[in-house]
Amino acid sequence: MLKKVSLIILAFIAIINFAYSQGGTTASISGRVTDADGKPLAGTTIKVVHQPTGTTSGAVTNNAGRFNIIGLRVGGPYTVTISMVGYESQVKENITLGIDQNFSMNIRLVEKGVKTGTVDVVADKNEIISSNRTGASQSVTESEIKSLPTIARSIHDYSRLSPHIISSTSEGSNVGGRNSKYNNIQVDGAIMSDAFGLSTAGTPGGQAGTEPISLDAIQEFQVAVAPFDVRLGGFTGGLINAITRSGSNYYHGSAYFYGRNEKLVGNAVIKGPDGKYAQYPDYTDYQAGGRIGGPIIKDQLFFFVNGEVRQRAEPQTLAYKGESGPNVFGLTRNELKALRDSVIAKYGYDPGSYDKYTRDVNNYKIFMRLDYNISNQHRLTLRHNFVNADQDNAVTRSATFFSYSGQEYIFKSIQNQTVLQLNSVLGKDFANEFRVAYTQVNDKRDPQSTDFPSVTISSLGDDKRSSVSFGVERFSQANALDQSILEITDNLNYFLGDHVITIGTTNQYVTFSNLYVQDAFGTYTFSGLDNFYNNKPNRYYYSYLLPGGKERAEFSYWQLAFYAQDEWKVLPNLKLTFGLRGDLYAFPDDPSYNAKFDSVFKMKTSEMPTSFAFSPRFGFNYDVFGDKNTQVRGGVGLFAGRTPGVWIGNQYANTGVDYGRVDVTSNVPAFEPDPKKQPKPGDPGTTLQPVKTTEVNITDKNFKMPQILRFNVAVDHQITEGLIGTLEFIYGKSINEVLFKNILLVDSLDNSGNRVTSIDGRPLYLRYNSNAVIKSNDYTNVIYMTNTNKGDQLSISAQLQKPFNQGILPNLSANFAYTYSLVRDVNSATSSRAISNWMYNPAPDPNNPKLSTSLFSIPHRILANVSYRYTYYKNADITVGLFYEGRSGSPMSFLYYTQSNITWDRDVLIDTRVRDANNDNVWGNDLCYIPNKLTNVNGVWQDDKMILVNGDQNYTAPDGTQMKYVEAFEKFLSDWKDLKRGKIMDRNSLNQPWRHQVDLRISQEIPTVGRQKVELTLDILNVLNLLNREWGHVKYISNGTYSLLRFEGYDKSGKIRASYLPNTRGYRGDDIFETSDFWSRWQMQVGIRYTF
Repeated sequence: MLKKVSLIILAFIAIINFAYSQGGTTASISGRVTDADGKPLAGTTIKVVHQPTGTTSGAVTNNAGRFNIIGLRVGGPYTVTISMVGYESQVKENITLGIDQNFSMNIRLVEKGVKTGTVDVVADKNEIISSNRTGASQSVTESEIKSLPTIARSIHDYSRLSPHIISSTSEGSNVGGRNSKYNNIQVDGAIMSDAFGLSTAGTPGGQAGTEPISLDAIQEFQVAVAPFDVRLGGFTGGLINAITRSGSNYYHGSAYFYGRNEKLVGNAVIKGPDGKYAQYPDYTDYQAGGRIGGPIIKDQLFFFVNGEVRQRAEPQTLAYKGESGPNVFGLTRNELKALRDSVIAKYGYDPGSYDKYTRDVNNYKIFMRLDYNISNQHRLTLRHNFVNADQDNAVTRSATFFSYSGQEYIFKSIQNQTVLQLNSVLGKDFANEFRVAYTQVNDKRDPQSTDFPSVTISSLGDDKRSSVSFGVERFSQANALDQSILEITDNLNYFLGDHVITIGTTNQYVTFSNLYVQDAFGTYTFSGLDNFYNNKPNRYYYSYLLPGGKERAEFSYWQLAFYAQDEWKVLPNLKLTFGLRGDLYAFPDDPSYNAKFDSVFKMKTSEMPTSFAFSPRFGFNYDVFGDKNTQVRGGVGLFAGRTPGVWIGNQYANTGVDYGRVDVTSNVPAFEPDPKKQPKPGDPGTTLQPVKTTEVNITDKNFKMPQILRFNVAVDHQITEGLIGTLEFIYGKSINEVLFKNILLVDSLDNSGNRVTSIDGRPLYLRYNSNAVIKSNDYTNVIYMTNTNKGDQLSISAQLQKPFNQGILPNLSANFAYTYSLVRDVNSATSSRAISNWMYNPAPDPNNPKLSTSLFSIPHRILANVSYRYTYYKNADITVGLFYEGRSGSPMSFLYYTQSNITWDRDVLIDTRVRDANNDNVWGNDLCYIPNKLTNVNGVWQDDKMILVNGDQNYTAPDGTQMKYVEAFEKFLSDWKDLKRGKIMDRNSLNQPWRHQVDLRISQEIPTVGRQKVELTLDILNVLNLLNREWGHVKYISNGTYSLLRFEGYDKSGKIRASYLPNTRGYRGDDIFETSDFWSRWQMQVGIRYTF
């Protein structure tokens, strides 16, 4: 540990005098001033005034006639005055600046008294064709935020305007085909990502159903995929950076309300038993808030405040056996009632409701900001953001899984973030930006029922695919997380002729205190109701604190980065950027040491890696004809980011000396309802054998944080004034990706030392061979996190954009795009648990997964967004915004599944101990072998590798159609044209159905007194379903996997034995998909806003 601390201190001292900036928080204006003959005019004065606040900035041109004015507020309008003794002054007005935009101006001044034709002021025409752009990025302006349809009012609703992003409020933003956990989300340049990585949205509070900041506090934001500016880092996905509102010299503000209920939600998309389309159950979703900003001291000190509250009550809808609906569960209401009554009578525990369930979501937010113009050279900003949120969770109801309402827990989240930023101009050649931020997030799961073990009963319903669960949810029995981030950044620019030299550093100190004890009350699984009633569980899980063990995983890490960069204006129309960035990740806290584990595996559980990554980058921007109409841009470089803190924290929490863990499938003890009396090894009368440790998570001592290489080239062309077309190509190659292995498994080898495989080529393990020499009997699993360089991302897009206030239709904004992409990886790593990332990664060999389609690969995406503002009376605008997205469905795979209550025939099977296809003791990750056309051989349907055990049996489809199971199976496979037969299917080689989404917003402004007005809005999501009940359906498969065949072992000849059991919806290819009852309906939200 001393060595690590010393390394951190030395690194910090070495770079503390450099400067750094993360996502841009400001804008800049630069350019060159020449005389009538094109010679540079040194000493020219440039004055920039921000009209709303009177803030004045300025610069003097150098010997090359160049000037740079940085640290300007985003927005405007700005007025720029260019003056030189003996020359006619020039003024450029109504300049609006975007996030991180470098507005370029080339000015030609003429001497006083000299008559000439025109005076040239050649400036950027828009943010798209700008010398500051190199890699792919998308800015979302205040006008677009106002006009785009949204109900959730989420950042992710707007990031979808980029052609390179697949976005949703619940799942976050998939940027460039990367996991949302790899994004860097910032507000005003300060980290707003979920550092621990539990939220799928990628932001704090995501598990509580809240946004990290009110949309009304945001002025605009930017999404960057491949920014070759080395100041931008900390991600291998994308950078999403929002800029907040501020006060001005005028008091301005608004109060607003947005709401909807069940009457503003469409009817069911499938008829009920009565032949009618049912109305949506009682439902409410209300948001209310206000904002105000203005001067405290005119031209000097300004304030802005925003407050917002949201309350949502959303019912879960589900049909039961014998009823009709988009998703039908396999048991009747009476069967669920009988189970509940039995539990109450036998154990005195009420599992909760089996009928209606409504999830409540509540949150409120407060945002405050002060801006202080200390002088023309120094500006200070102080802001604070507070979010308090809670959401009901854990009650899950679908076609295959049902939990009683007693499993509910309330997820509570409190977030505080304070940011202080100082922008300074240091003479004519230097400018500096300093920022310090502190973020504190406190999360907790609060179970609502009395303490009781978690119980899951599987193999239910006619198709044996249904499961029921009750008791305290197994991962929420002891679960809390506190995290804090201290961030210090500084950015220094040196203006040297045609160069802008930047050096910098960022320093983050992140701490975690995580209480996570899965199965702290015990967890039992049963196969079938009879086994439950007879108290015969088939699996038992339990975690308990060992003597001297640490209750919480408490650890921290340093992320230190430094960079140097040169932006070189080689020619008036050519800009090159060269940079080098270094990122250091170090962990000063040591996990507990497990001496026995070290003796067996030669690895220290107390040892953590120190990761360092160099990221050189090169970017270019070439204005082809020098007229700001056509530019070629791009670059190549390395991007490094962090893994989610939870992946690192798995080692701190699972060293094998803090908690003991029970996970048994044989000699399973009887169900014990008292959480405080759960059986553990060594207890009197228990069948459990004493063990000294169980699951261990370990990290490669040479582990490297994720890093990718990205190459980007694009052409932007202004077709007519204000209409810009873009062709863009992006390719990414993985340098360091995360790979999970279970190193307790031992390969099965033949006498020659070659890997033994099944008949279909699947590598086998020796996990359950009693003669195997496994590494240790003291562990259930040993999950090893290491690196791989396998993975790539390809994206080709064509885009057409028309910003507001430009061209022949200034009131029209449009954005059309098509994107083709292909993303490959070996593990999409969607879970927070190390063991889940390993065991639920479908692969023939889970320890050596091959490169295949990523879960984040969306081959085709079509985007269209059009907004039009019409003024039919002074200050009475009506705006119509339309958004369309059509895209391929997410990738999916077919898996085997195994039922523990099937009969394993010793006379038929080669080994009855083989319960899954590769013997890794995991039933949910074995990709199916897809047989060739099956033939009947002596009454047995088979190909050369598989026997369809039930092929000759009779099957009755839900519509009454009679056929053999083999006929149903062949018809099912024929619906999947891309499915290759005669081999193990490739992971994620199929796609779920296309999704089409059309959303509409209509807003009407009504002027009142003076400049005050009232705005009425109507947002409509899923307009297609409003137009036609059969349109707009959202079909999906949970987790991207479908259990196609029941694996029943290998016969004496080595052939696969499997059964095909269609689900309750039928045997056709489309029948495997569930339909989202809520998101398949149209939805409306009405709003009213008073602005002054």
